[in-house]
Amino acid sequence: MYEIEAVNVKKSFGDLEVLKGVSFNVKKGEVVSVLGPSGSGKSTFLRTLIDLEVIYEGSIKIAGEYLCDNGVYPGKKEKALILSKAGMVFQHFNLFPHMSIKKNLMCAPMLNKQGSKKELEEMAFEMLKKVGLEDKMDVMPSTLSGGQKQRVAIARALMRNPEIILFDEPTSALDPELTGEVLSVIGKLAQEGITMVVVTHEMGFAKEVSDRVVFMYDGTVLEEGSPDEIFNSPKNERTRSFIQSVLK
Repeated sequence: MYEIEAVNVKKSFGDLEVLKGVSFNVKKGEVVSVLGPSGSGKSTFLRTLIDLEVIYEGSIKIAGEYLCDNGVYPGKKEKALILSKAGMVFQHFNLFPHMSIKKNLMCAPMLNKQGSKKELEEMAFEMLKKVGLEDKMDVMPSTLSGGQKQRVAIARALMRNPEIILFDEPTSALDPELTGEVLSVIGKLAQEGITMVVVTHEMGFAKEVSDRVVFMYDGTVLEEGSPDEIFNSPKNERTRSFIQSVLK
């Protein structure tokens, strides 16, 4: 079964067509890394999967349910149910600076009445434990490093108990020495069988953790295959030149 099915997805910003008919499937439990130069549509495509960008043509299914069917979206309630199956971690952490780490994790579930305060506190502890920050429950975001903040953002996404997690360049805002701790957490989640799509410039991560690598260029999926195929024997010249340039 596919957890994500996208067919002929098109998206424009004014006269600029950013996605030019992207088709993309992800199997349950699969880890897919999405590579490509800046401006190729990677982040925009990821945002369409969680309804942060609206498409004008094409279809998107999340965990077997249509988020969009030939450019038509379901009602608000039905859409919210579909979107509850996916979480997203962004480049920037977007933590509430005036709330403790625990409250940052509990805020959305409390508003959506997803459990009692006690239940959500216990869940927040467990999610922070997953990312190695259970001792930071009551501290403020300003006391954390960038890597720790991004790990909190991952824990916050896990509070939704999602079937799918989307990562939009989760280490791009971090200093190089903090990147490893975040990639390590994502790698552990991959071992747990969570379906993941990771837009990344971290080639080592894409090689080691991915089941499949997708290369996007100019708003299209140009090539996809196993890490070995994409990194060692890409078929497309554009893919080949990109891989050579980033591995220099």
